[in-house]
Amino acid sequence: MIEGVAEIRDAYRDDGVASTYIDQRFRQPLGALLHQRQAAVLRHVIADCRPDSVLEIAPGPARLTIEIVSSLRKPPVVIDASPQMLAQAKHRLAEHGASAAMIEGDAFRLPFRSAFDLVYTFRLIRHFDEEDRIRLYRQIASTLRPGGLLVFDAVNDIVSRRVRARAAAHEYQHYDALVTPDGLAKELSQGGFAIRALVGVQHRYPLLQKVQTLIAPRSPSVARGMLEVIDRSGGEPLEWVVVCHRA
Repeated sequence: MIEGVAEIRDAYRDDGVASTYIDQRFRQPLGALLHQRQAAVLRHVIADCRPDSVLEIAPGPARLTIEIVSSLRKPPVVIDASPQMLAQAKHRLAEHGASAAMIEGDAFRLPFRSAFDLVYTFRLIRHFDEEDRIRLYRQIASTLRPGGLLVFDAVNDIVSRRVRARAAAHEYQHYDALVTPDGLAKELSQGGFAIRALVGVQHRYPLLQKVQTLIAPRSPSVARGMLEVIDRSGGEPLEWVVVCHRA
């Protein structure tokens, strides 16, 4: 399993990983649905708080950047430890007629102080243990103006632990922190944040998985429609999009 600051960083400093990242994770109906839900939450937050300055940490190949950049008053700042991911991000943004200020840098040593109204990051914080997560929260808090917002993703312990117990060996290659709402609130408090909202995504995940496995290979469009209906029917989510503010 890939875990720890150095291993996680180095795993994404790879041209092959960077160039296939979206296709491998977010093209199939279930991954595409997750992407759509995350993007929708981000757009809602932006419409609500109307930030003047936005920082995205670990954008990868600009998966979410291209979904929200047109909603911003000015181009965001993006920072990533992987030059390969930044190259992909620059290319994809250019294809969409958009741009961002790009910085190669370390999320644990952010070169900003009280500069942003909104920071968001996905598929980053979850990959670290609690001590490192709190280090990240504190770094991010230092970049936010008073009352500024942080948006990120977290994995629900209750659902994910059951799913992973049935998974094939080596199915989960990266370490993921599994959290509860109370535990998440506690660690965020230690990092300088208070939760505003937990927005559930991928509800009734075992059933979503079955649709992805049995229906999607035959008819992606039918699978996508079924996934939409199941996800919107509610229940315990596999993940949350976490919206919190600097305390």
